Amino acid sequence: MTAWHVPPAQVAPLATAVRRRLLRSSAPTISSAVVEAFVGRVAGEASEAGRAALLGWLGDICASYGDVATLRGTLLELPETLARAARELGGASPPAAAVDALADDVRTVVELAWRPLTRIADEPLDEVDARIDALIGRLEARDPLTSEHSRAVAAWCGRLGRRLGLDAAGITFARRCGLLHDIGKVVTPLEVLNAPRALDEREWTMMRAHAAAGEAIVRKVPALRAFAPAVRSHHERLDGRGYPDQLPASAIPVMARVVAVADCFNAMIGRRPYRLPMAPSQALEELVAHRGTQFDPEIVDAMVALIAGQKT
Repeated sequence: MTAWHVPPAQVAPLATAVRRRLLRSSAPTISSAVVEAFVGRVAGEASEAGRAALLGWLGDICASYGDVATLRGTLLELPETLARAARELGGASPPAAAVDALADDVRTVVELAWRPLTRIADEPLDEVDARIDALIGRLEARDPLTSEHSRAVAAWCGRLGRRLGLDAAGITFARRCGLLHDIGKVVTPLEVLNAPRALDEREWTMMRAHAAAGEAIVRKVPALRAFAPAVRSHHERLDGRGYPDQLPASAIPVMARVVAVADCFNAMIGRRPYRLPMAPSQALEELVAHRGTQFDPEIVDAMVALIAGQKT
């Protein structure tokens, strides 16, 4: 690959051109934050280590936030935007070869990160859904209440996806993540799933194992592997106290955050062996109480707005 390095003195005009093309609103958004962080990181990345760090950071952003349609569109535009910005700046710009190499590296990272999502989106619906239905059928045969919950969570994920501005493929992806999120409970002991009381610590250990078990089940089906991160991480928390990996907020995939809100809301308003359903208003209060510690604030706000819209 051609080496690239944008000298610090030349970053500012390039950054201005990139902002002008990519940031269509002055309001702060996840896209504007990522663009600002990207142009800041470009300066001084002369070494191979610095270059690798920049591209690694970009890959992490794609993994954690690439299912946000607006950000995906922004980063898909970034390579061509860099090249056009360099041409606009003429003599004040970094050498064209360096910018072209940077654009090529960005394009490679973005396409590699999102190829699984593209494959799932382009695959015929009946092919993917047939594989999901087979897994949900196993879950329903073992525990109808959990499969009923999974279908409800899928519906909530789809509604949240629309509220968050995901495109059609993103909404479909969200629904499928919701359907599969509890598939690991096919290996959870029934006496734990259906316990008519609070679980003890040993039983909680068995219950929490469903997230990693679900990931393993989904990864065994090649067409469904793109859903594995959301299945594994839907019980992670922004404060790092979730499971199974105690991920920091920056490492929790956006779709896992969507599933987390949909899952908890539906669990609270649904029937359970050990308690009566909560009223939706009470369930929303619980989500809001844990907004920013357990749940993503933007997704909690979307759920609040969604329920408020249903009442009007």
